Amino acid sequence: MKKFYLIVNPTRDKGLQASKEVETFLAGKGCSFKTHISEKSENDIYTEADSIPEDTECILVLGGDGTMIQAARDLAELDIPMLGINMGHMGYLTDVERDAIIPSLQALIEDRYTEDERMMITGDIIENFSDKDGGGTGVSAVTGGPAGSLSRDSALNDIVVHRSGYMRVIDYRVSVNGKFLKSYRADGIIVSTPTGSTAYSLSAGGPIVEPGSRLFIITPICPHTLNSRSIVLSSDDEIFISTGEKDTAVSFDGREKCILPVTGGVRITRSDKVARIVRLHDDSFLNVLHNKFADKV
Repeated sequence: MKKFYLIVNPTRDKGLQASKEVETFLAGKGCSFKTHISEKSENDIYTEADSIPEDTECILVLGGDGTMIQAARDLAELDIPMLGINMGHMGYLTDVERDAIIPSLQALIEDRYTEDERMMITGDIIENFSDKDGGGTGVSAVTGGPAGSLSRDSALNDIVVHRSGYMRVIDYRVSVNGKFLKSYRADGIIVSTPTGSTAYSLSAGGPIVEPGSRLFIITPICPHTLNSRSIVLSSDDEIFISTGEKDTAVSFDGREKCILPVTGGVRITRSDKVARIVRLHDDSFLNVLHNKFADKV
């Protein structure tokens, strides 16, 4: 690899010292690069896809897992591999630590790396929701989703349906492939990818899943029953969640996207896009997992 795009989180890379070190090294190796300082725009996008040169071979992300997740969402349509350089706490997505930047870049330039393909998920906000078809057959000319789709977005970690505003327990109706599955009386419902199994879902009591898997994890948030557990489903399934309540929100990777219509719901499916994560160490996930467990001993 010789052509790079740098995404830098300035709150993690204080004084941009690490990014300057990366730029100096790449320039010395005859590589081409462009640097973007990540700042949120009005439409909640940190990096515009059309700002990245077409011949970019790898995106270097200097920050933490949150920066990687946002970059993956913003740039999924480009299908460019991404390498995370960890500038925060120990993460699951960032593969390179601050003191290993130079040897890691050298390995990347020499093409000594592998790639993980991480599943992403898509949520369609349906205006008139039904268990049978999630809002009707056909395709929305506006969103490209199913007919009746008001908006759509994607997530690398999770899609969360929850109460907006003041806290109150409500009933969440969950259906899979047009068949009613279960009603949860809870604070919310998390639908997670394998990558997101170590994030909010884990905090809510969900299982840790190997990140290269292809599946959904449904985990209730603070369920008001004693027998509510996470449910693991195939990535080929279609999940429908509705409440029939006002002020029910849907968040994508922690960012609140919209309020569900009272008569509507959200249809969640596997995205046709994936996040391509560069790995320089074959045991990255297991190594991080081991270290996380060791911290608790």
